[in-house]
Amino acid sequence: MAALIGCSGGIASATCEDVAARAVEIAASEPIQIRSTADPREIARTPADLRCTASAVLSDERATTLYLRAYDDNGSLMVAYQEHPFD
Repeated sequence: MAALIGCSGGIASATCEDVAARAVEIAASEPIQIRSTADPREIARTPADLRCTASAVLSDERATTLYLRAYDDNGSLMVAYQEHPFD
C-alpha cells in the first residue's frame, strides 16, 4: 500500500516516526488496520528513499514487524508499508 505523505522537506527531513504515523492513517481504510506502532527504526536512507521497521499490533490482534518506506516519486513523497522487507 502506498500513499502521499505531507513532509515539506522531502526524504531529508522525514523521520521513521512520520512514516509509521502515515502508515497507520493509510491502513485505517484497509480491511486490517494498524492499531499501534512502536520503536520505529531507520534501517537505510538515500536522498530519495527512507526505509524503517516498526513493531505493530494489527486489528486482527497479530503483533508483527512492519517494513516502512518513504520515497520520492517524481517530486511526491510516498509512503508504503508491508510485513516483509522491500526488495
